[in-house]
Amino acid sequence: MVAVKQKFSHLPDGNVDIDAWLQNMAEKHALSDIKLTQKAAQLAQTASQGLTTFYGQPCIEQGLEMAEILLDLKLDQDAIAASIIVSSVNETHLTIDTIKEQLSESIAKLINGVKQTNIINTLQVNINKTRDATQIDRLRKTFLAMVSDIRVVLIKLTERMCIMRGIKNINLDERKRLAQETLDIYAPLANRLGIGQLKWELEDISFHYIDPEAYKKIATFLAERRIDREKRIQEIVLLLKEQFTKAKIKATISGRAKHIYSIYLKAQKKHLDYRSIFDYSALRILVPTLDDCYTALSIVNSLWEHIPEEFDDYIAYPKPNGYRSIHTAVLDQDGKHLEIQIRTNDMHEEAEHGVAAHWIYKEDKTHHGGYEEKITFLRQLLAWHKELAQHTTKPDKTFQEVFEDRIYVFTPAGDIIDLPAAATPLDFAYHIHSGLGHRCRGAKVNGHIVQLTHALHTGDRVDIITTQSGAPSRDWLKKDAGYIKTARARAKIAQFFKQQDVDQYIETGKNALEREFSRVGVQHIDIQKIATRLHFKNADALLSSIGHGSLKAAQVVHAVQRETHSDTINKSVVAATHAKTPPTQIANFQISGIDDLLTRIAKCCKPIPGDTVIGYITQGRGVSIHRQDCKNMSHLTPEHHSRLIQVNWDHKQLGTYFVDLHIRAQNRAGLLKEITTVFANAKIDLLAMNSTINRKNNLLFIIMTAQIHDIAQLKQLIHQISQVKMVYEVKRVSE
Repeated sequence: MVAVKQKFSHLPDGNVDIDAWLQNMAEKHALSDIKLTQKAAQLAQTASQGLTTFYGQPCIEQGLEMAEILLDLKLDQDAIAASIIVSSVNETHLTIDTIKEQLSESIAKLINGVKQTNIINTLQVNINKTRDATQIDRLRKTFLAMVSDIRVVLIKLTERMCIMRGIKNINLDERKRLAQETLDIYAPLANRLGIGQLKWELEDISFHYIDPEAYKKIATFLAERRIDREKRIQEIVLLLKEQFTKAKIKATISGRAKHIYSIYLKAQKKHLDYRSIFDYSALRILVPTLDDCYTALSIVNSLWEHIPEEFDDYIAYPKPNGYRSIHTAVLDQDGKHLEIQIRTNDMHEEAEHGVAAHWIYKEDKTHHGGYEEKITFLRQLLAWHKELAQHTTKPDKTFQEVFEDRIYVFTPAGDIIDLPAAATPLDFAYHIHSGLGHRCRGAKVNGHIVQLTHALHTGDRVDIITTQSGAPSRDWLKKDAGYIKTARARAKIAQFFKQQDVDQYIETGKNALEREFSRVGVQHIDIQKIATRLHFKNADALLSSIGHGSLKAAQVVHAVQRETHSDTINKSVVAATHAKTPPTQIANFQISGIDDLLTRIAKCCKPIPGDTVIGYITQGRGVSIHRQDCKNMSHLTPEHHSRLIQVNWDHKQLGTYFVDLHIRAQNRAGLLKEITTVFANAKIDLLAMNSTINRKNNLLFIIMTAQIHDIAQLKQLIHQISQVKMVYEVKRVSE
């Protein structure tokens, strides 16, 4: 665990020697102007004379310690001044107006932003009780969304760092609570902003308080094996440098530091004893060019036994966030595990400070793209703040604008709800539960009654006022009324009225169908038999579809006549029944608004999501789904055109689909292995493969069947295969 870095000098009267501290910081960080920092330190010392934080550190010392951390991050004077004064604001009656008068308006705004985020502290208590992972992640996002300046987040992170360094003497339970908060909220935020020096220390200190025995055990073993481990690394580095010199590659090779908490996590993930993890060593190899990366990989594999399952080429196939590097692992001459990263110097700079959000793959979680893009922007904004003293231009976006499309509001119990910007109390209610939305008659926001059209904002606490029983108003669905903003709320309200109207739809549909059959001379109809023949789950489903207009009675009559090749059908009169037949589920399509027809993918053209499709009503097998450019559809006779029906992909229920690919390539050693590696790296299942070779010109023709999610994934796969050396053509097969 890292100790407090700075031991502050004190004057004879007991006060911190601010001048000595300023001189030390000016020399260490080459500061040319320290007037603002000096004014902030003097104001903080005067305002907080004799006062300490809850864990006993003098307020002025906490402020100076926070400033040191931010100076290491190369932040501007405003942020440094705000960090010095924030502890005094928390413990005294020092006002924002006073800070504005004596320092500056920009510093006052930073302090106010820090104060606003203090609501997070009250919410964390509820989160810690439930340990709900979703709520914890929302709390992190809420923390970021509530602030208008990236520097507010950094000040809060440094404040938490000082707290964690100083709480060793407070109550045990309170120590553990703060440590768990730090692991849940602050360390991940430091990681997401790319500030490794804060992340690792926050994690190690927190782990020390949460599980002191495990921490001590790992720390002891690390100390015992440090000499052997460093000796082994030195030997490996020397061997590699010798090989790289022969290959004329100028490489930088270094051991990667192992942190106690990361060792613990790796042991948990791999279900290994700590002792096994200590045998792991890690190296990072930085080389000048892209070609050098693969030459370095070849050298590594020639020296030691490669472990195939631990190889990832993020250079050939970068992470979605742009991260590039080769990750590999080998067993050295002693059979010990050696992890190696290989990348260019530019790739390393990107991974550590640039657009590649390194935290995504480290946390091993699934994220939504939009949020990752925002974090990438925040890291760029952090870099901008580091250069603020030298540049006067401002970024195109503010921190708050990055989060303008989402808001984070709280239930009365303190749970966090993630909603689109400008969402209303009704959107909030329907997000919680349909019944709550249906019975909603009013709302309180932050204790004040508001209209149902009121736009919510991040940080609002929302309490829904309900009746014991009730129904939604049709006015809520009017777009210009402003009652709802989310598709989720609109769908639930529409579903309510659709269910309310179902009896009327059935009656209307029955009358329409009977009239249409009467028009063609049929007086007696068996509706249940018709429903079964057309693959509806029951008579009510057929009649309801006709009643609400998604299916026309004339279409039903025409389809039945086509199937039976007759102008008449069973003469017995049977009323619409409610008898249940085995349900047929539509997995992936919406058919002109009809919800109850069987569908199947046509084997001739094998459409996938993203293809324009059309449905063909078959005899006895439901609707066959074809690509619109399918050759079989272009050959239909005019009399079969009446069986065509409009269909759309149901994007809420998409799955995986079979696609055949035809590959033409020059036959060479290792070609098939490289192509199958493309499938493996893209995490796409290869279901079948067949290849033939033309001996005359040494051309290889391959047919592969893949399991694909959508057209975008297919296009990416085709592109990646086409990049394989000596592959001439990759195309989708369709009959």
